[in-house]
Amino acid sequence: MLEALLDKLNKFHPLSPELTERIRAVATLVTHPAGDIILREGQVCNKACLVIKGLARSYYIIEGRDITSRFMDEGFIITSWISYYTQQPGNEFIEALEETTLICIHYTDIQKLYTDFPEFNIIGRKQAEYGFCMAEQRTQILRKHTAEEKYKFFLDNHPTLLQRVTLKNIATYLGMNEETLSRVRSKFHKRKD
Repeated sequence: MLEALLDKLNKFHPLSPELTERIRAVATLVTHPAGDIILREGQVCNKACLVIKGLARSYYIIEGRDITSRFMDEGFIITSWISYYTQQPGNEFIEALEETTLICIHYTDIQKLYTDFPEFNIIGRKQAEYGFCMAEQRTQILRKHTAEEKYKFFLDNHPTLLQRVTLKNIATYLGMNEETLSRVRSKFHKRKD
């Protein structure tokens, strides 16, 4: 399973044999059952993990409602970015929606990889750029597009999640209520028939 992490990192930048061995030495495998809270609000996020199998979501609680901010399935990096970067308590939860297997590297090990292997900085930069691009894309979708365009964006970018995620979570991810999502889905799928 560690090969999945090495493959992902190699796509950003080729790993030297020494860096590969160090990653093998510091990476850990962990499995969370469905419904498990991987990270709680108020905790410091001290690791970054690659989803090998399963699905998780990140969410905030606002006025008693949970608002989904990200879905992370196979191949995605799970972390609470602000808490991870600042090493301060975060304001989001990360929940396993399915049994989820992760390969994790602790924050201090990642920092040591940056120091000991300059090429790992390229990997970190490219991952950060990718994460920023995805966040900016989602921000623009939420602010500039209609409910129907938001739903189409979700289908185009997360086609397998419709069968794996509740409509309530999809609605909060798209910044709408469940009734609006139901209307949009009904109109959207009628047009496609």
